[in-house]
Amino acid sequence: MEEKRAVFKENAHLIAQYHPDIDVLADEFCAKADAQKINSIDFSTRLNPLGSVFNYKQNDLDLNGLIDAAKKQIGQYPDSRYLEFRAAAAEFIGKGLTSASIVPGNGICEIIRLVLGCTLEKGHIVLTQFPSSPEYALNSMLFGARVLPLPPHELLLTEDDVLSCAQVVLLSNPANPGGRLISRKELRHFAERCAEHKTMLIVDESCIELCDPSQTLAGYTFGNDYLVIIRSIAHVFSIPGLKAAYAIASENLAQYLNNARLPWSIGAFSDVLCTAVLNMEGGINSRYLEESRQLVQSQRNYLINRIGRIYGFSPQHSDANYLLVDLKDLFMDSHTLAESLASKGFLIKDCSSFFQAEKQFVRIGLRIQEDNDILLRAIGEVLTETSKEGARERLEVAIESAAAGSAPASRGTCQYYPCHFKGQDCTFCFCPFYACEDERTGGKWIIASSGNKVWSCENCTYIHQSRLSRQILDLLMEDGDTEYNIQKAWSLVIKPLL
Repeated sequence: MEEKRAVFKENAHLIAQYHPDIDVLADEFCAKADAQKINSIDFSTRLNPLGSVFNYKQNDLDLNGLIDAAKKQIGQYPDSRYLEFRAAAAEFIGKGLTSASIVPGNGICEIIRLVLGCTLEKGHIVLTQFPSSPEYALNSMLFGARVLPLPPHELLLTEDDVLSCAQVVLLSNPANPGGRLISRKELRHFAERCAEHKTMLIVDESCIELCDPSQTLAGYTFGNDYLVIIRSIAHVFSIPGLKAAYAIASENLAQYLNNARLPWSIGAFSDVLCTAVLNMEGGINSRYLEESRQLVQSQRNYLINRIGRIYGFSPQHSDANYLLVDLKDLFMDSHTLAESLASKGFLIKDCSSFFQAEKQFVRIGLRIQEDNDILLRAIGEVLTETSKEGARERLEVAIESAAAGSAPASRGTCQYYPCHFKGQDCTFCFCPFYACEDERTGGKWIIASSGNKVWSCENCTYIHQSRLSRQILDLLMEDGDTEYNIQKAWSLVIKPLL
């Protein structure tokens, strides 16, 4: 135990890269706890947006009957072999698998830690995707390993001499938090290379059933003792309260892992209910999962379009049931946005722990359209509430820079260009009075680069004078209707000068 503590302490500076601020983690935990007390909607998870499989009306699962069956088993220890669970998982996957290739576990993290614990020693090297779940690095470092994060395209093209030095490669497919799915063909070739170098490849396929299960590597574990596939039940069937997951491996490797895993890690209720879910009619192609995949695709396209077009966010390409959203053009960081939404009862995932403390990305789990629309409205409210304060701060900086002549803010890519010409200081980018159509300002109608007729402020200098800009800014920031404030600023500041 003392050696474990020493290893953890030795890697503290590395752990800080993934969990840089324990207060942020505490805030996130408290936000979840507080949200349970109010009418909240959780978008921070990667659960199936169709909802719990037990609430799906068109299946044959009898929840009450299953609970009664589980109750009869709570007075005894479970059979730690979990034979029925493993048989159901093998049947669910197909690909000619048997229960001998299945390793049950309490959850994804427990299984990952099991495989790492059986593979790693102090000083070993683990290659991971960047970005990826911070749990990958944290669990690796607990065993004294050195973690080398690589972008996905670099990871799959890792040179042989680097791959041969690594004991483990750990990645998720689809990626978390990005959502991109690596094709089976590409990943199979990489798995073959890992096996050649005796490097353990762990592929976390937590949500693959919700995008394209045909891309799984589960059918390539036969005879490959260096490949482990991990599957989630909680995410796919939206039953996070039932803690159970499983791994798929060659029979030799699965036997080794089953001998090493903790006994009785799955309780009676999770065992009975999750076994029944895996045995559901149709398996991977059940009506529930087919409808789930259709819902994921439609709502992913809907949310990408809405959140990008309305609010100017930058949602990244995703094949999964969640979106990674880039906030680089927003005036607040990921922690502030997540915290502001949490105060309204909407939880999204602040991804700073995925990006080594960079507060630029959030992950949004998909839900039904009604819930997604509610979230969009909540985002609009947050942006409206904070925009005035944020705008004032940015404009104050712009005005100071303009007055000093140090940072002209021209925008040659602006859709109104050449309303402002290249090199001109667009302090308000663009003028709050655009288009005033008052030629006394020096403005005039011209043909823009797009071919459209636009009002050009090229010869107007009023808005670029520091003193006048400050007066206008103060009036625009007053409480009340924005349109009224603009008219007031024109009447009190600009008009007397004309």
